[in-house]
Amino acid sequence: MLQRFSFFRFHQLRHQYSKMSSANFGTYKRAIVRQIPDSIRDHSEAHEDRGFQGLPIYAPINLEKARQEHEVYTQTLRDLGLEVTVVPADESTPDCPFVEDICVVVGNKALLTRPQGAARRKEVDTIEKVLTDLGLEVHRIRNKRATLEGGDVVFTGHEFFVGDSACSNPKGHKILAETFPEYPVLSIPLDPPKFHLKGVICMAAPGVLAVGESKWGVRAWKKIQKHAKFTYEPLWLPDKVFADHTCDVIFFNGNLVHCRTQEGAESVKRFADRFPDVNRVELTIGELEKVDAGLTCCSVLLP
Repeated sequence: MLQRFSFFRFHQLRHQYSKMSSANFGTYKRAIVRQIPDSIRDHSEAHEDRGFQGLPIYAPINLEKARQEHEVYTQTLRDLGLEVTVVPADESTPDCPFVEDICVVVGNKALLTRPQGAARRKEVDTIEKVLTDLGLEVHRIRNKRATLEGGDVVFTGHEFFVGDSACSNPKGHKILAETFPEYPVLSIPLDPPKFHLKGVICMAAPGVLAVGESKWGVRAWKKIQKHAKFTYEPLWLPDKVFADHTCDVIFFNGNLVHCRTQEGAESVKRFADRFPDVNRVELTIGELEKVDAGLTCCSVLLP
Protein backbone atom coordinates (compact mmCIF):
# COMPACT_ATOMS: atom_id res chain seq x y z
CA MET A 1 0.00 0.00 0.00
CA LEU A 2 1.29 3.45 -0.87
CA GLN A 3 2.00 5.68 2.10
CA ARG A 4 0.28 9.05 1.84
CA PHE A 5 2.59 12.00 2.17
CA SER A 6 0.59 14.46 4.26
CA PHE A 7 1.02 18.22 4.44
CA PHE A 8 2.35 17.78 7.99
CA ARG A 9 4.86 15.07 6.98
CA PHE A 10 6.02 17.10 3.95
CA HIS A 11 6.82 20.17 6.03
CA GLN A 12 8.24 18.08 8.87
CA LEU A 13 10.79 16.54 6.50
CA ARG A 14 11.40 19.85 4.75
CA HIS A 15 12.20 21.51 8.08
CA GLN A 16 14.40 18.59 9.13
CA TYR A 17 16.37 18.60 5.88
CA SER A 18 16.78 22.37 5.69
CA LYS A 19 18.31 22.30 9.18
CA MET A 20 20.79 19.62 8.13
CA SER A 21 21.83 21.25 4.86
CA SER A 22 23.46 24.63 4.34
CA ALA A 23 22.27 24.46 0.72
CA ASN A 24 18.61 24.75 1.82
CA PHE A 25 17.60 21.87 -0.41
CA GLY A 26 14.79 22.41 -2.88
CA THR A 27 14.85 26.22 -2.72
CA TYR A 28 15.79 27.93 -5.98
CA LYS A 29 15.40 31.31 -7.64
CA ARG A 30 16.84 30.79 -11.11
CA ALA A 31 17.19 28.23 -13.88
CA ILE A 32 19.29 27.80 -17.01
CA VAL A 33 17.87 26.17 -20.14
CA ARG A 34 19.30 25.88 -23.66
CA GLN A 35 17.50 25.94 -26.96
CA ILE A 36 17.28 23.01 -29.39
CA PRO A 37 19.56 22.85 -32.47
CA ASP A 38 18.50 21.23 -35.74
CA SER A 39 21.50 18.90 -35.45
CA ILE A 40 19.96 16.97 -32.54
CA ARG A 41 17.61 15.22 -34.97
CA ASP A 42 20.33 13.19 -36.67
CA HIS A 43 23.46 13.64 -34.58
CA SER A 44 22.54 13.19 -30.93
CA GLU A 45 25.02 10.92 -29.20
CA ALA A 46 22.02 8.81 -28.14
CA HIS A 47 21.76 7.46 -31.69
CA GLU A 48 25.34 6.21 -31.66
CA ASP A 49 25.11 4.89 -28.12
CA ARG A 50 21.94 2.92 -28.78
CA GLY A 51 23.35 1.47 -31.99
CA PHE A 52 26.55 0.45 -30.25
CA GLN A 53 24.62 -1.25 -27.44
CA GLY A 54 22.17 -2.97 -29.81
CA LEU A 55 19.20 -1.09 -28.33
CA PRO A 56 16.09 0.01 -30.26
CA ILE A 57 16.48 3.21 -32.29
CA TYR A 58 13.58 5.63 -31.90
CA ALA A 59 11.83 7.52 -34.70
CA PRO A 60 13.43 10.87 -35.64
CA ILE A 61 12.63 13.88 -33.50
CA ASN A 62 9.95 16.24 -34.79
CA LEU A 63 11.87 19.48 -34.28
CA GLU A 64 8.84 21.75 -34.35
CA LYS A 65 7.05 19.70 -31.71
CA ALA A 66 10.22 19.37 -29.62
CA ARG A 67 10.66 23.15 -29.60
CA GLN A 68 7.02 23.71 -28.68
CA GLU A 69 7.36 21.30 -25.74
CA HIS A 70 10.62 22.98 -24.72
CA GLU A 71 8.96 26.41 -24.75
CA VAL A 72 6.17 25.09 -22.51
CA TYR A 73 8.81 23.55 -20.23
CA THR A 74 10.64 26.88 -19.99
CA GLN A 75 7.45 28.85 -19.38
CA THR A 76 6.40 26.38 -16.69
CA LEU A 77 9.60 27.09 -14.78
CA ARG A 78 8.83 30.81 -15.03
CA ASP A 79 5.23 30.29 -13.95
CA LEU A 80 6.51 28.46 -10.87
CA GLY A 81 8.55 31.48 -9.89
CA LEU A 82 12.01 30.95 -11.41
CA GLU A 83 13.97 33.54 -13.36
CA VAL A 84 15.07 31.62 -16.46
CA THR A 85 18.24 32.25 -18.47
CA VAL A 86 17.81 30.91 -22.01
CA VAL A 87 21.08 30.03 -23.75
CA PRO A 88 21.01 29.92 -27.58
CA ALA A 89 21.50 26.59 -29.33
CA ASP A 90 24.79 25.65 -30.98
CA GLU A 91 24.53 23.47 -34.09
CA SER A 92 28.00 22.04 -33.46
CA THR A 93 26.80 20.53 -30.17
CA PRO A 94 23.65 18.50 -30.94
CA ASP A 95 22.89 17.57 -27.31
CA CYS A 96 23.35 21.06 -25.86
CA PRO A 97 19.69 21.32 -24.64
CA PHE A 98 20.62 18.80 -21.94
CA VAL A 99 22.32 21.49 -19.92
CA GLU A 100 21.99 19.52 -16.67
CA ASP A 101 24.90 17.31 -17.73
CA ILE A 102 27.36 20.21 -17.99
CA CYS A 103 27.46 21.37 -14.38
CA VAL A 104 26.59 20.54 -10.80
CA VAL A 105 25.45 23.50 -8.70
CA VAL A 106 25.02 23.56 -4.93
CA GLY A 107 24.59 26.88 -3.19
CA ASN A 108 26.79 29.50 -4.83
CA LYS A 109 29.33 26.95 -6.08
CA ALA A 110 29.31 25.25 -9.49
CA LEU A 111 31.41 22.39 -10.84
CA LEU A 112 31.71 22.26 -14.60
CA THR A 113 31.73 18.60 -15.54
CA ARG A 114 33.64 16.62 -18.16
CA PRO A 115 31.12 14.70 -20.27
CA GLN A 116 32.02 11.29 -21.61
CA GLY A 117 31.47 12.31 -25.25
CA ALA A 118 34.10 14.61 -26.77
CA ALA A 119 31.46 16.55 -28.73
CA ARG A 120 29.65 17.45 -25.53
CA ARG A 121 32.79 18.90 -23.94
CA LYS A 122 32.45 21.83 -26.35
CA GLU A 123 29.37 22.87 -24.33
CA VAL A 124 31.36 23.55 -21.19
CA ASP A 125 32.90 26.90 -22.19
CA THR A 126 29.49 28.41 -22.95
CA ILE A 127 27.97 27.31 -19.65
CA GLU A 128 31.08 28.46 -17.78
CA LYS A 129 30.50 32.00 -19.06
CA VAL A 130 26.80 31.87 -18.11
CA LEU A 131 27.57 30.72 -14.58
CA THR A 132 30.37 33.26 -14.15
CA ASP A 133 28.12 36.07 -15.38
CA LEU A 134 25.51 34.98 -12.82
CA GLY A 135 28.08 35.42 -10.07
CA LEU A 136 28.74 31.81 -9.08
CA GLU A 137 32.03 30.44 -7.81
CA VAL A 138 32.97 28.22 -10.74
CA HIS A 139 35.23 25.15 -10.67
CA ARG A 140 36.06 22.87 -13.61
CA ILE A 141 37.16 19.27 -14.10
CA ARG A 142 40.45 19.32 -16.02
CA ASN A 143 41.65 15.77 -15.40
CA LYS A 144 41.50 14.15 -18.85
CA ARG A 145 40.90 10.73 -17.32
CA ALA A 146 37.87 11.88 -15.35
CA THR A 147 34.29 11.87 -16.62
CA LEU A 148 31.22 13.24 -14.89
CA GLU A 149 27.78 14.22 -16.18
CA GLY A 150 25.15 16.03 -14.14
CA GLY A 151 22.51 13.48 -15.09
CA ASP A 152 24.41 11.04 -12.90
CA VAL A 153 24.41 13.33 -9.86
CA VAL A 154 21.52 13.27 -7.37
CA PHE A 155 21.88 15.85 -4.59
CA THR A 156 19.67 15.12 -1.59
CA GLY A 157 20.37 18.28 0.37
CA HIS A 158 23.12 16.80 2.48
CA GLU A 159 24.89 14.16 0.34
CA PHE A 160 25.41 13.14 -3.28
CA PHE A 161 24.44 9.88 -4.97
CA VAL A 162 26.45 9.50 -8.19
CA GLY A 163 26.15 6.96 -10.97
CA ASP A 164 29.23 4.87 -11.67
CA SER A 165 28.19 4.61 -15.29
CA ALA A 166 29.28 4.82 -18.90
CA CYS A 167 29.11 8.63 -18.48
CA SER A 168 30.71 9.17 -15.07
CA ASN A 169 33.69 7.39 -13.56
CA PRO A 170 35.32 7.20 -10.09
CA LYS A 171 37.85 9.91 -10.95
CA GLY A 172 34.95 12.24 -11.70
CA HIS A 173 33.27 11.23 -8.45
CA LYS A 174 36.49 12.07 -6.56
CA ILE A 175 36.63 15.56 -8.04
CA LEU A 176 32.97 16.12 -7.13
CA ALA A 177 33.78 15.15 -3.54
CA GLU A 178 36.82 17.46 -3.47
CA THR A 179 34.77 20.37 -4.84
CA PHE A 180 32.00 19.93 -2.27
CA PRO A 181 33.87 18.48 0.73
CA GLU A 182 31.02 19.21 3.13
CA TYR A 183 28.81 16.60 1.41
CA PRO A 184 29.48 12.83 1.33
CA VAL A 185 29.52 11.14 -2.09
CA LEU A 186 28.06 7.66 -2.58
CA SER A 187 28.83 5.92 -5.88
CA ILE A 188 26.08 3.70 -7.28
CA PRO A 189 26.87 1.17 -10.06
CA LEU A 190 24.82 1.60 -13.25
CA ASP A 191 25.03 -0.31 -16.48
CA PRO A 192 23.33 -0.03 -19.91
CA PRO A 193 20.69 0.59 -21.02
CA LYS A 194 20.41 2.88 -17.99
CA PHE A 195 23.14 5.44 -18.58
CA HIS A 196 22.29 8.20 -16.06
CA LEU A 197 21.40 7.71 -12.40
CA LYS A 198 18.49 10.15 -12.64
CA GLY A 199 16.82 7.69 -14.98
CA VAL A 200 16.70 5.35 -11.96
CA ILE A 201 16.31 7.59 -8.88
CA CYS A 202 15.42 11.25 -8.30
CA MET A 203 14.54 13.45 -5.34
CA ALA A 204 10.74 13.76 -5.30
CA ALA A 205 10.52 15.75 -2.04
CA PRO A 206 12.74 16.36 0.98
CA GLY A 207 13.81 12.90 2.13
CA VAL A 208 11.83 11.06 -0.54
CA LEU A 209 13.37 9.33 -3.56
CA ALA A 210 11.39 8.42 -6.67
CA VAL A 211 12.78 4.98 -7.55
CA GLY A 212 12.15 2.91 -10.67
CA GLU A 213 10.89 -0.63 -10.12
CA SER A 214 13.62 -2.09 -12.29
CA LYS A 215 16.61 -4.17 -11.29
CA TRP A 216 18.69 -0.97 -11.51
CA GLY A 217 16.32 0.85 -9.17
CA VAL A 218 16.25 -2.01 -6.70
CA ARG A 219 20.04 -2.25 -6.72
CA ALA A 220 20.43 1.52 -6.24
CA TRP A 221 17.92 1.56 -3.37
CA LYS A 222 19.66 -1.33 -1.59
CA LYS A 223 22.98 0.49 -1.75
CA ILE A 224 21.39 3.70 -0.47
CA GLN A 225 19.74 1.84 2.41
CA LYS A 226 23.05 0.26 3.37
CA HIS A 227 25.54 3.07 2.80
CA ALA A 228 23.78 6.47 2.77
CA LYS A 229 24.60 8.79 5.66
CA PHE A 230 20.94 9.80 6.08
CA THR A 231 17.60 8.02 5.93
CA TYR A 232 15.23 8.28 2.94
CA GLU A 233 11.80 7.02 1.98
CA PRO A 234 11.23 5.40 -1.44
CA LEU A 235 8.39 6.09 -3.83
CA TRP A 236 8.42 3.12 -6.21
CA LEU A 237 7.39 3.84 -9.81
CA PRO A 238 6.93 1.70 -12.94
CA ASP A 239 10.11 1.52 -15.00
CA LYS A 240 10.19 0.01 -18.46
CA VAL A 241 13.65 -0.98 -19.58
CA PHE A 242 13.88 1.15 -22.72
CA ALA A 243 11.38 3.99 -22.60
CA ASP A 244 10.18 5.05 -19.17
CA HIS A 245 11.25 8.33 -17.61
CA THR A 246 8.55 8.63 -14.95
CA CYS A 247 10.97 8.59 -12.00
CA ASP A 248 12.82 11.55 -13.55
CA VAL A 249 11.15 14.41 -11.64
CA ILE A 250 12.00 17.95 -10.56
CA PHE A 251 11.30 19.14 -7.03
CA PHE A 252 11.74 22.81 -6.13
CA ASN A 253 10.11 25.46 -3.95
CA GLY A 254 7.39 23.03 -2.84
CA ASN A 255 6.50 22.03 -6.42
CA LEU A 256 6.83 18.57 -7.95
CA VAL A 257 7.12 18.51 -11.73
CA HIS A 258 6.52 15.06 -13.20
CA CYS A 259 5.28 13.16 -16.25
CA ARG A 260 1.81 13.55 -17.74
CA THR A 261 -0.98 11.03 -17.28
CA GLN A 262 -0.71 10.17 -20.99
CA GLU A 263 2.87 9.02 -20.47
CA GLY A 264 2.58 7.34 -17.10
CA ALA A 265 -0.92 7.01 -15.66
CA GLU A 266 0.13 4.66 -12.87
CA SER A 267 3.05 6.89 -11.89
CA VAL A 268 0.84 9.99 -11.80
CA LYS A 269 -1.62 8.10 -9.58
CA ARG A 270 1.20 7.19 -7.19
CA PHE A 271 2.41 10.80 -7.09
CA ALA A 272 -1.13 11.96 -6.28
CA ASP A 273 -1.57 9.30 -3.57
CA ARG A 274 1.79 10.01 -1.97
CA PHE A 275 1.71 13.82 -2.20
CA PRO A 276 -1.93 14.91 -1.79
CA ASP A 277 -0.96 18.36 -0.48
CA VAL A 278 2.01 19.14 -2.73
CA ASN A 279 1.62 21.31 -5.83
CA ARG A 280 2.11 18.82 -8.66
CA VAL A 281 2.62 19.89 -12.27
CA GLU A 282 2.39 17.49 -15.21
CA LEU A 283 4.87 18.24 -17.98
CA THR A 284 6.36 16.54 -21.03
CA ILE A 285 9.42 16.75 -23.25
CA GLY A 286 8.18 13.71 -25.15
CA GLU A 287 10.01 14.37 -28.41
CA LEU A 288 13.35 14.66 -26.65
CA GLU A 289 12.70 11.34 -24.95
CA LYS A 290 13.53 9.89 -28.38
CA VAL A 291 17.14 10.70 -27.53
CA ASP A 292 16.82 9.41 -23.96
CA ALA A 293 16.09 12.76 -22.26
CA GLY A 294 14.08 13.19 -19.08
CA LEU A 295 12.60 16.26 -17.43
CA THR A 296 15.66 17.03 -15.33
CA CYS A 297 17.96 16.98 -18.38
CA CYS A 298 16.73 20.28 -19.76
CA SER A 299 17.50 22.65 -16.89
CA VAL A 300 19.92 23.54 -14.13
CA LEU A 301 18.39 25.10 -11.02
CA LEU A 302 20.26 27.81 -9.12
CA PRO A 303 19.74 29.46 -5.73
